[in-house]
Amino acid sequence: MKKLLRPKWQNEDGAISLEFLGILPFFFLFFLLLWQVVGTGYAVFTAKTAANDAAKTYAATNDLQEAMQTARESIGSSSVLSYKNLIREYSTNGDFKLVLYTEHTLSFVPDMWREQATFELNEEAFGKVLYTE
Repeated sequence: MKKLLRPKWQNEDGAISLEFLGILPFFFLFFLLLWQVVGTGYAVFTAKTAANDAAKTYAATNDLQEAMQTARESIGSSSVLSYKNLIREYSTNGDFKLVLYTEHTLSFVPDMWREQATFELNEEAFGKVLYTE
């Protein structure tokens, strides 16, 4: 009986396919994580750019509402980053500090958990008002 089963156990046809199927979920997980890292990098870069753009507008106009509008336009309609608020922390002798508050949403989280999988990104920008009345 052992001699009859032995040839079937030694036949390795399809072994590579089974190994590939075993490792395939890890490839998918790796690419999902890689995509999330790219999305988070994009969100951080966009938030910093929006804070800098808002600071340039504020330095040129000395108008916080216009700086807020510039920050909103810089962020745009991204699915990974949303505008929350822009505040001026201080403004003395023309020097100012703007803090941009944004929310970054993780890409591959189901909608029912999206609120818990969102975290806040804060970016600061410093400058000097060029325009005074």
